[in-house]
Amino acid sequence: MCSPEGEGIDRLADAIDDLADAGADALTPEELAARIAGLWSIVEALDPEIARRRSLYDRPRSTD
Repeated sequence: MCSPEGEGIDRLADAIDDLADAGADALTPEELAARIAGLWSIVEALDPEIARRRSLYDRPRSTD
């Protein structure tokens, strides 16, 4: 039986391989962005600390 983390890593590896097989030149910018966002979603599910840190980039910077 695989651990949920192992399954997540397998999903991430498969998604990376799928993106590489598709070739960035064959994808529209929107499709490429969606695929990369999907990769980040998998990474964030594997490591909640990365998700927490990434959320810091979503906030506007203060100009103080």
